[in-house]
Amino acid sequence: MDKWIFPLHFIDFETCTAALPFSKGRRPYEQIAFQFSHHTYKENGEIEHSTEYISNTAAYFPNFDFIRELKKALENDNGTIFRFHNHENTILNAIYFQLLDSEEADKDSLIQFIESISHSKEKSVIEWRGNRDMVDLWAIAKNFYFNPLTKGSNSLKDLLPAALNSSDFLKIKYSQPIDEISLTSTNFPANFVWLEQEEDKVINPYKRLPPVFEDWTEEEIENSISDIEDINDGGAALTAYGKLQYTDMKQAEIEQITSALLKYCELDTLAMVMLYEHFKDLVD
Repeated sequence: MDKWIFPLHFIDFETCTAALPFSKGRRPYEQIAFQFSHHTYKENGEIEHSTEYISNTAAYFPNFDFIRELKKALENDNGTIFRFHNHENTILNAIYFQLLDSEEADKDSLIQFIESISHSKEKSVIEWRGNRDMVDLWAIAKNFYFNPLTKGSNSLKDLLPAALNSSDFLKIKYSQPIDEISLTSTNFPANFVWLEQEEDKVINPYKRLPPVFEDWTEEEIENSISDIEDINDGGAALTAYGKLQYTDMKQAEIEQITSALLKYCELDTLAMVMLYEHFKDLVD
C-alpha cells in the first residue's frame, strides 16, 4: 500500500454484449462499454465522486466516447488507479482493438492512454503493460484478507457488508450524512446516510438503493415498457441498458432508468473506497 500514489482513483465499468448488435456496422457479441463511475480519494481523506459517464441513446455505439471521457477523468495526475477483478482490463483490451480497426481521428492518443493504464491479455498479438497499470483490489482481498462473514466469497457484493459489519471505523463514519464526512456525491442528496443497522447488523448498502420508479404512481409504472423494478447488481444493469435500446420508450422512463444506473454504478466505486479504507484501517 505504501507504493500507491495519491490521489487514488477507483473505477468501475458497466458493459454488455448482444447477440444482435444494437448499432449498425458492429459484430455479434461485441463488447459495449456504456457506463463508468469514478471516485477519487485524496491524501487528506477527502472522497469525491469525480466523474461518470453513461450512454442511454438507442442504436448508438458508445465505446469511443466512453474511452475519451475516461481519459479526461484520469490523465490529469499520476495517481494509482484501482479496478475490481479482471473486467475493466478486459474491456480496455477490447476497446483497444476496436480503435485499431476504426477511423477515429484521435485513435492514436486513445490507444496510448489505454496502454498506459492497462496490460495486454495473455497471448495478445500486441503486448503492453502500462506504467499506471490498474491495481486489482479483488486480488488484494483474495491474497491478503480473510473475513468469515463473506462465507468464502471474494465478490465485492459480499466483501462490502462483511467489511462494514467488522469495522467500527466504517460504521461510525458512514452512519453520518454524506455532507458531514468529507464525501461528495453526484447522485445522492447531501443528507443521505449510507449505513443503517438492523438488530446490530449493517444493512447491505446495495439493498438501500431506491427502486427505479420510486416516485411514480402505479398507473405510470403499469404504462412503462421496461418492466424493471431494481438495479442493484451487474446483471440488472446490463438488462436495463438493453431496455434503453427500445426506440419507443418515453423520455421520462429513459430518465428514471438512467438515474437508477448512475446511482448503482456510483455505489460500486464507493464500495471500493470503503474496502480500501477498511484495509488502511487494519494496517494502521
